[in-house]
Amino acid sequence: MNIQIYTDNVSANHILYYALARLYGKNSVCFINANEILNGALNSDVDLFVMPGGASRYKADKLNGAANRLIKTYVEQGGRYLGICGGAYMGCNVTIWAQGLPHEIIVENELSFFSGAAIGPIEVFGRGDNYNQTDAHLVTLEYQGKLVDSLYLGGCVFQSDAADDNELSGYKVLASFADLPEKPAAIVSGRFGQGRWLLCSTHPEYDNEAIELVDFNVIGNQYEHFSRLPNDADLRLDLLEGLLVNLDLPS
Repeated sequence: MNIQIYTDNVSANHILYYALARLYGKNSVCFINANEILNGALNSDVDLFVMPGGASRYKADKLNGAANRLIKTYVEQGGRYLGICGGAYMGCNVTIWAQGLPHEIIVENELSFFSGAAIGPIEVFGRGDNYNQTDAHLVTLEYQGKLVDSLYLGGCVFQSDAADDNELSGYKVLASFADLPEKPAAIVSGRFGQGRWLLCSTHPEYDNEAIELVDFNVIGNQYEHFSRLPNDADLRLDLLEGLLVNLDLPS
């Protein structure tokens, strides 16, 4: 197994690394940066390319142009793209962040696997009072006929350009936000050429163990919002594992 997680040397995605390593083994997971993509590291030997969370504008600054074209070619020729939170925003035609507020960002994206907009943050889960993310919030997803807990850190809802018919845009809704009116899409997937893509608004790499490890008792604790999560949170890696199965990841 060859799983590559994109790193921009800014966002810390070690939790994602450990989650994937627990599922597939540490020897199956590594990080890859923009220079390595430009030098040909993203090839047919890669089973999964993961664009993780973190403010997407840093990723786009390094990837826009040649590197994003290589990512799209990789998927088109049979690769798999998993976009989580910021990586999900990047996989949509348009990012709309904090619209009408002082930290508004509206930008077209080059990857554009999903024909529509990624709109966030979701106000009832977190405020758009900065350019990066919101405080941690526990949300409930409706997934495969069940209610599943998941961690929200500023993700989006997916709004398709095809108003009434998912098939027109070639995507499927895998999960919706059970806590919101009309249950908007929280996880979508589809095909691009011979490959597959999946965009997840929440952070399925966070389980209860990950939350416990981010709960610090130190001066100036910038992660204290994690300690305010409900004590009965039931976060597991089952959701992440199920999403990877949806991408037909080899066992």
